[in-house]
Amino acid sequence: MTRFATFTAVALLTVFRLAGYFSEPRLSDADIHAISGEPDRLAPAPVDRGRVRLVSWNIERGVQFQKIAAALTDLKPDVVLLQEVDRYCNRSGNRDIARELGEALEMNWVSAGEFQEIGESYGEMAATTGQAVLSRYPIGGASVIVFGRQSGLRWRVNPMQPRRGGRIALHARSAGVDFYNVHLESSGADALRDAQIKDVLGEDGRSPGAAAVIGGDFNNTARALAPLVAAMGAHGFVDALGPGTRETSVRHRHPIDWQFARGVPGAGGGVRRIEGVSDHFPLAATLDAQAR
Repeated sequence: MTRFATFTAVALLTVFRLAGYFSEPRLSDADIHAISGEPDRLAPAPVDRGRVRLVSWNIERGVQFQKIAAALTDLKPDVVLLQEVDRYCNRSGNRDIARELGEALEMNWVSAGEFQEIGESYGEMAATTGQAVLSRYPIGGASVIVFGRQSGLRWRVNPMQPRRGGRIALHARSAGVDFYNVHLESSGADALRDAQIKDVLGEDGRSPGAAAVIGGDFNNTARALAPLVAAMGAHGFVDALGPGTRETSVRHRHPIDWQFARGVPGAGGGVRRIEGVSDHFPLAATLDAQAR
């Protein structure tokens, strides 16, 4: 493709996407971050109450839905924390990814959006992307933490991915554990992500000592590794996967996805290197709930 043809294609795509600001439903931040789901549709499955199998995964919008569902089925999780979960986006087949995964895996589920994806709407349905929690146990206390510091106009004026909204953490309680599902900002400096994780730690501080997991996509740089682990340790959280180097995404040699646990020690786990499904790999850890 010539340089002119490439420029023309990008320009047309930009115009098409930005036109969505005028043609698509306009969601407020409250609409985008609203919680939906079926938190207690299913009775608890007969699993070992002493062990909780946790999987966290940035599924890159859920475009490879069937492969994601198959991979999660093979991993046999009790609780799942998902990031980049589309709802009614053209790119992922106009699916409600969280709901359909909940049905496919026979799990309860809740979800909340972080962004309205402009230019991805199908008909009258607004398109969003965000986080989801799935569980074999009933889910309670679902809430959204909207980070106080955001990347400003970074996404609203992005010609390839215009958005409304902002980064969030999705909190939910299940299997006797508070789960904080995070997706920290991918652009900007480490200081921005530090401020966002402090919002989560501040919310968690309202229940000091309670069994909790903070997991998801932290988007941290390599130089932020030691400060991140130290900050989590200061609040009683440890790496549930244990020590060691690992790659959790295809674009970074250092880990950017984490499961930090407090009050539910990790009893084994690691990165499951599943290729061709997402630009991140799922993390799986077994948590010792009997230690609570």
